[in-house]
Amino acid sequence: MVKITGSSSGLATVKHHLDYISRNGDVELTNECGESIHGREEVKELREQLKASQVPHDSNKREFLHVVFSMPAGTPEKAMRESVAQFCQEEFANRRYVMAFHGDTDHTHVHVCVNTRDIDRADEPRLSPRKADLFRWRLGFADKLRENGIDAAASERRHRFNYRKPEHSAVRQIRADNPSSAVYNVRRATANAEDRVIKATLQPEKAFVGPIRPPRLAKVQQAAKSELQAALRAGTRPPHPAEQRIQASKIKTLASWSEVVRNLDAAGERDLAQSLAKMMREADKPVTSRAQELYDLAKSRRSQDRDHDR
Repeated sequence: MVKITGSSSGLATVKHHLDYISRNGDVELTNECGESIHGREEVKELREQLKASQVPHDSNKREFLHVVFSMPAGTPEKAMRESVAQFCQEEFANRRYVMAFHGDTDHTHVHVCVNTRDIDRADEPRLSPRKADLFRWRLGFADKLRENGIDAAASERRHRFNYRKPEHSAVRQIRADNPSSAVYNVRRATANAEDRVIKATLQPEKAFVGPIRPPRLAKVQQAAKSELQAALRAGTRPPHPAEQRIQASKIKTLASWSEVVRNLDAAGERDLAQSLAKMMREADKPVTSRAQELYDLAKSRRSQDRDHDR
């Protein structure tokens, strides 16, 4: 996985990220020249060097990007470090960056804090990756891993017949905190909203930053709520907004995998060909949107309520 986890707008905010990835100086940092930075004093010297290179204390632009390169637990540390270092030397050439290896979590990962500015040319465009750039980074990272003896490959979700975006990290964390609750996010959000309303009533000048008003749902959630209510009133399951594009992508992907299966059969790789054929059979399952799943859930709940009343 290659993921941008955040950004810093200057030295004032990048300080906290450097303290985090270095575990307050306990974890070694490595800069773009391969030099080691260890201890709180050396991290402080790093910030002074960035200040001397005219990185502003506060800025209205992203001065640093926070990037994470992640692999499953048990990935060899040396190969992981070298793979990320080689990738950064090519992709972030002529930019300042530091990297930190963390191997004490469920997924072995490396944090990279990279300056968006070019070292020599002030008129050079800032580092501003888009979705296609992130996939290209994943491909490049996988290449470096293979060069260092780690069997890795990068693919898009559609190649694995997964057409839904992953769950938001905040929601995933709430789910982890409440494994036995079926309404984990609704319950916590409702409790927090009620708490904020009470505080706003008792001490309105301290409850909110900005205009004093009760908390509200985000516009995306309001639209989803309205769509669900309209579908329930009409008794019609909402259509999948991307169904045609998904079907076209599925046909194209299946054709490509079919060719791979034929080539594997011809090469005598029967086991791998059979596993790919199984994946292709499982790809025929219908794809549902979150709106459709909410509709099905609401219909089943209503049916259960009617049965309970009877």
